Amino acid sequence: MGKIRLLPDEVASQVAAGEVVERPASVVKELVENALDAGAARIAVDFARGGTRRILVADDGCGMDREDALLCLERHATSKIRNADDLARVGTMGFRGEAVPSIASVSRLRISTRPHDADVGTEIIINGGKIESVVDSGSAPGTVVEVGSLFFNVPARRKFLRSQETETARILSQMQGLALAHPEVGMSVSREGRPLWQAAPTKDLGVRIRDVLGQDFLSRLHPLEAGLSKDGIQLSGYLARPGEGRPDREMQFVVLNGRIVHCPAIFQALGEAYSAFQPKGRHPFAVLNVSMEPLAFDCNVHPAKREIRLHRPDIVRQLVYRTARHFLERLTSPTSPPVLAVARAEPVAPPFHPAPAPGTPEPIRVLPEPQAALFNISDTTSEEPDGFRLVGGLGTRWILLESSEGLVLLDVRAASERILFETLKKEAAIGSPRSQTLLLPEVVELTPGDAAWISENINALSMAGFHVEPFGGSSFKIDALPACLAGRDSRTAVLELCQTLRATGTGEPGQPALDLLIRSVSRLAAIDRFDYEQSRARRLVRELLACDLPYACPVGRPTMIQWSYAELDRKFGRS
Repeated sequence: MGKIRLLPDEVASQVAAGEVVERPASVVKELVENALDAGAARIAVDFARGGTRRILVADDGCGMDREDALLCLERHATSKIRNADDLARVGTMGFRGEAVPSIASVSRLRISTRPHDADVGTEIIINGGKIESVVDSGSAPGTVVEVGSLFFNVPARRKFLRSQETETARILSQMQGLALAHPEVGMSVSREGRPLWQAAPTKDLGVRIRDVLGQDFLSRLHPLEAGLSKDGIQLSGYLARPGEGRPDREMQFVVLNGRIVHCPAIFQALGEAYSAFQPKGRHPFAVLNVSMEPLAFDCNVHPAKREIRLHRPDIVRQLVYRTARHFLERLTSPTSPPVLAVARAEPVAPPFHPAPAPGTPEPIRVLPEPQAALFNISDTTSEEPDGFRLVGGLGTRWILLESSEGLVLLDVRAASERILFETLKKEAAIGSPRSQTLLLPEVVELTPGDAAWISENINALSMAGFHVEPFGGSSFKIDALPACLAGRDSRTAVLELCQTLRATGTGEPGQPALDLLIRSVSRLAAIDRFDYEQSRARRLVRELLACDLPYACPVGRPTMIQWSYAELDRKFGRS
């Protein structure tokens, strides 16, 4: 008997589900896209336990009669295409006919649907891909799909899901993208019946951005000029003002013919255009609509339709680059109206430093960022640090020392990172981190991904000196910061920490998250410029030498480099 056999239908369906249904957010995406294709004017999504227990998507679209409702459970049954040529001209969100049967094969599914011209609807219940009942239903016109116990029959798939908060964040991010791509459709999202956000139908993309992502995010953008087009490609939407961005591309939304897509050519063009207007490693915010002929791209290259292939990526890249560059130059032009000239967030005013009392060592100042005093060791003596003699300062970043073995160059920033890191770790270990209470608590609205990270690491944040608590939805209230960040803008500090840690894949809860968080706080609060003064430099060196690991910063960069006398002799040809 041969070794090759046909897979049973049940196994084949689960294999197909693995390509289309990766996690609860994938289910939400497929069902909402089906609702959009059905002409829905309003779509409501509700879920429980990160979508693993329950996902419900209700729409007021065209609905299905009983025959179509049963056919939609068959693989490759679709109303979107009729022949191979149609694949090149796809104008709908879905077209493969795989989503519903794939979802049904790994869940307990209920479909309740009714056409607008029918007196009665149909309800179908499917358990793990097997139809259990088909009955008449008195449902309202449209379709309701309820997915329960996702992956109940595929435990290996379920164990790879993340925490409830992370899966919830993925669902919310997915819905944000769909809502931005279709502002003309009213959408709402709730968790276990409690509303999270809702957006009324609108023709104004700016209104939809405000409703979905918040007024603060909208204020960091500016609309593109109308009528931008080339070679049949049209651009519209909003781009970030100069300086506005984050370490990842989570807030770059590219909508191609109504579909949120991952398009490296467009991402690259935006990065190149903003390179002179953005700090290195930051990606500008964007909500960019791209319209082109269906024949100019292929959305059939990924089972989940997440990626596209452009037939002429060079044309798209050039258009996006030139558009973004012109946009930025116009905003930063001296002749621009005042409202457009605000390119960056307003700088934080430096704190007031009273003059020290006579005989008191001058506190270490930070240029240009405000910062609390770093060093705790009292040093009123003029004795040199053990084993070293201060020679002087070099620029604003280094201190020159002499040891018994040669010349030593100390990196002030790396040294201050090490001092802060060990100080904060010791404070966290004994459960008494020093905090600076804010005069007025600040409420920050975060992205779903950032909010999930904060929720999962709220204890680590507290142990590091932050006082942060949920304030409804994706908002959090900040009451206090670590003392070393005193004077910094609280919103910026929390966002930068969260985004940096998430961008480097360090969002796991527990002790590792605390260590990484403390390391990031140390980096944020560290001295970047140092105006040399002997007593301050002496105090810095003493505190560094008191550390457990004084010769490297928390990420392993050296704090000091030494050239021995023998090496210096060789450099000058004396050996």
